[in-house]
Amino acid sequence: MTHPLKKIGFHANGKPRGWLTSLVFDAQLAPRPLFKRWVCPPAGDIHPAFRAWRSLALQNPAPSSSNDWPLRRQRIVDQKSLGSASSLRIVCTRATAFVAHALQTHAHAWGFAVHIDHEMPDAFPEDMYLVICPQMFSHLPPREKRIVFQMEQSVHPRWFTPEYLNILYNSVAVFDYSAQNIQFLIQQGLPADMLFHVPLSPVPNHPGAEFSSALADSDSAHACDVLFYGDLKNKRRQAFLKVLGEHFEVRAERSLYGQDLWRAMAHAKVVVNIHYYENALLESTRICECLSLGARVISEAATDQGQHADWEDLVVFTPINDAQAMVQAIHQCLQQTPVAAPSLTDRAFQLGPAFENAFRTLNLPVHR
Repeated sequence: MTHPLKKIGFHANGKPRGWLTSLVFDAQLAPRPLFKRWVCPPAGDIHPAFRAWRSLALQNPAPSSSNDWPLRRQRIVDQKSLGSASSLRIVCTRATAFVAHALQTHAHAWGFAVHIDHEMPDAFPEDMYLVICPQMFSHLPPREKRIVFQMEQSVHPRWFTPEYLNILYNSVAVFDYSAQNIQFLIQQGLPADMLFHVPLSPVPNHPGAEFSSALADSDSAHACDVLFYGDLKNKRRQAFLKVLGEHFEVRAERSLYGQDLWRAMAHAKVVVNIHYYENALLESTRICECLSLGARVISEAATDQGQHADWEDLVVFTPINDAQAMVQAIHQCLQQTPVAAPSLTDRAFQLGPAFENAFRTLNLPVHR
């Protein structure tokens, strides 16, 4: 398949576009007669271009009168079928490793044996799986032992494709960091009793904080005034960073994870958070990660401002779309000697109690 034709027919993540799937497959995902010889050649299995997508779609059927999953799910919860679970595996992308670590910290304290993977295993022997951003994986754990953490922003619902909503629907539970997202998912037909608000929070004693502190005064050749990390293929962010670059030494990174991120943060005086969308929800994952690592954060305000009362006061906020206001805030921050990092001690954060409440509601064992 030539590259132009592939781009027309398939998304960047390899999934076929809607028009292509409806043309080639019927409602039961069987190849239509006209395309059967091409999609299912006599010598082999289904064509590789459709294999992962079709397998995932069959695993997560659409809501219908023939889909008895809601009743099965309710029976699992009511009969306390998850009450003997003792092992939990968290599967996430590298970009959401901070969220996995935060959840691991709490679940481990409740007596679970918790492991984190950045690739989906082939087999699923663990008692429970918690998958962060499940749409990023070509196969998933069985729905009877699968909890998913939904992290898209409903302010732009184009990410909530039928395939993605089916994955959420066919899970034991859906965790979401945003109350606004949860209302959107209810409007899309997901049962309210399977949705749990698990807001993100900083993690005190994050292992990267000590690492960053040890590096802060070393290797000054890599120091910068301002660090931004995240998706840079966005004109809005590019315009902001151009303005900041006229006043400060700015380092902008697209793919930084783990110790590479900790090292960059250690050598930055300020980390800025710039929205991908003008009407975005607050990027709480990035901000909480920065606060956990001892960084000073300056962020645009967001449409859900005020819904993170446990840590919003640790961040300096500037008005939406006002790059000059962010420049001024950075100037004020840099005038402090030294730049003070916010303290996380003696703070009561929401993540732990919300996460625990979700586990107890699902009748998962929580031992204290």
